[in-house]
Amino acid sequence: MKHSNILSAVWNAAIAAIIVSGAAAPFASAADDVTKPTFALRGFGTLGLVHSSEKNADFTSGFFEPNGAGYTRNWAPGVDTKLGVQADAQFSDKFSAVFQLVSQHQYNNTYKPRVEWANLKYQFTPDFDIRLGRTVATPFMVSDTRLVGYANLWIRPPREVYGLVPITNKDGIDVNYRFGVGEATNSVHFSYGAANPKLPDSGTVKAKNYVTLANTLNYGPIALRASYSWGRIDLHTPETDALLDGLTQFGNTVSAIPGFATEGKQALNLANKYRFHNEPLSFISFGASYDRDEWLLMAEWAVLNGASFLASSTAWHATAGYRIGKFTPYMTVAQLRPDKQSETGISTAALAAIPSLAATAAAFNSGINRTLTAGAFGQKSLVAGVRWDFIKNTALKVQYDYMILDSMSSGRLSNIQPNFQPGGKVNAISIALDFIF
Repeated sequence: MKHSNILSAVWNAAIAAIIVSGAAAPFASAADDVTKPTFALRGFGTLGLVHSSEKNADFTSGFFEPNGAGYTRNWAPGVDTKLGVQADAQFSDKFSAVFQLVSQHQYNNTYKPRVEWANLKYQFTPDFDIRLGRTVATPFMVSDTRLVGYANLWIRPPREVYGLVPITNKDGIDVNYRFGVGEATNSVHFSYGAANPKLPDSGTVKAKNYVTLANTLNYGPIALRASYSWGRIDLHTPETDALLDGLTQFGNTVSAIPGFATEGKQALNLANKYRFHNEPLSFISFGASYDRDEWLLMAEWAVLNGASFLASSTAWHATAGYRIGKFTPYMTVAQLRPDKQSETGISTAALAAIPSLAATAAAFNSGINRTLTAGAFGQKSLVAGVRWDFIKNTALKVQYDYMILDSMSSGRLSNIQPNFQPGGKVNAISIALDFIF
């Protein structure tokens, strides 16, 4: 059986088991009777609005959102608004299952719910468990609660860091083991699987052999975390595919013309070099947090080893919050610094004998370098906000983001328009009502 079919079978089994458990729930005995199935339903959500000062691009939640605040809407609700519902089934003291649906602004401009988690879990011991199916992807400190606004201080995790790995789940196997280290608790996490999210405008991403190894040490109010992820990625967008297909066609055409074999080979090599197919990507991160009494402090540092048009990048953020009764003002500073890429491209000296070929080669060279520039998302941010926990399980947040885009960069903005000027400054105001139930 193929790897993808195995994952599909496991996922379907998880869904079927949860459905069965839901049907059995009305007949279950008290929750402390682990000899019969029990069933629980819970959820989370955010109602949000975002305004951006940049009118030739959109402030969005990430790569999977097609539009947002700025160019498309003056005030955009889709950036942060979401609703998640989770069903938990306990079949025995060892065997359980989870099924989570999340509705948020999708690649196709809808809010159609998607399956975020769907897995079966076997608890070998209180400190050792294995899950099969769709589980959370865990490259960051708040990966488990990345979508749960109420569980986080900010309205959204810093995009400089968390945008480096936008995939939030994977289909495969997930292993967790916990053990004591003196008065501390150490947790080791391993996962292996695949993911296949969709991008706006018919773009696709496929993550294969996606491995994550993470270690978290908790000592009182202090948490220290390190993680390493590796995988092979296929990434396709209509624009880059058209550019690379054009280069291939140009290379084949020019290679057939006597005297231009070198230029034809250069074009073909460029197309192969930047074809984002089965490319290895790796990611490493370190994080620390302190949460005690009035203070909440957190910092993360991460490195993405990129490929093709996606630049290798280093990112970090530092966050501080101070609780004053039901109010928690907070501040975050963050930076995303990419490795700048450029390409000499196709030599046009010999092609000057045929001006149309020379012009075409120059256009391809320009296209390659524009795409390389677009893949280098550099920016700095200063974020200030306040959280108000005015009633139980509900928090109102107001947040101001001041972003400085790197020279020639669109930063984390999306839906870039022809009149957009790279390297500017952007102001964004966000309001969000987070809740759990």
